[in-house]
Amino acid sequence: MSNEIVKEKAVLVEKKGRIAYVILNRPEKLNALNADLFRDLDYALDDLEHDDSVSVLIIKGSGRAFSVGYDVEKYKSPSVIEDKNNLEQYTRRWLRIWEYPKPIIAQVHGYALAGGTQLLASCDIVITDEDTQFGFPSLPLGGGFVGIYWGWHIGHQRAKMLDLTAGSRISGREAEQYGIAAKCVNSGELEEETLKIAKGIAKTPLDILKLKKQAHNRIMDLQGFRTGVMFGPEQDAIIHTADGIKLVQQKISELGLKGAIQWFNEQEV
Repeated sequence: MSNEIVKEKAVLVEKKGRIAYVILNRPEKLNALNADLFRDLDYALDDLEHDDSVSVLIIKGSGRAFSVGYDVEKYKSPSVIEDKNNLEQYTRRWLRIWEYPKPIIAQVHGYALAGGTQLLASCDIVITDEDTQFGFPSLPLGGGFVGIYWGWHIGHQRAKMLDLTAGSRISGREAEQYGIAAKCVNSGELEEETLKIAKGIAKTPLDILKLKKQAHNRIMDLQGFRTGVMFGPEQDAIIHTADGIKLVQQKISELGLKGAIQWFNEQEV
């Protein structure tokens, strides 16, 4: 009998009629984004793209959160070019979701932070509940990468207000009011309401859905969406070389992440 441990996939797929759930499955890490999750997400999207029995995808997270963003436990300081190239890989993945031929709904609960908000902002529709918290990292460790996704949905003033304030948070209700979520429902109704919306979309023939989605995306592309988000990796890689970033990283090394957050919050201005 083999003692080999079979590792559970970081992304699961479940089908319900013409709807496919794509489930981020790192609940112990609040679905932090890492290489395993990205690999399994790519596989899931590849399979479902060519499955004509599926018309609509719902991306959601297992456990207590949608996603708290990138997993930075094993972060190493790359060169500027390496950094830019790595960030471009992330961006191209978000653009792949943006351009995906089938409608994608983000079913967002718990926490959606940092890189997790890039994922949901690249989906076609975001449905959330009143208990969800959307927001940015607790420390200023970069810039020009995450916040620009928000700007397309909530406007530049609100995007700046949130992005320039480390650790900023808004509720599910505020996310709906600001425009980064299409709909916010009462606690306990998220699963049912998201499925209801997906089924309504799935009634439309798949070929029509693909063409209608493409038409909407082209309007945002004409306004500069693709060019804008592709600028993010360059800007972020440059900001990572700033003295302020080096100071924050030094504090993390000295105090640990929680200690560095406390240090940052105690700064007098």
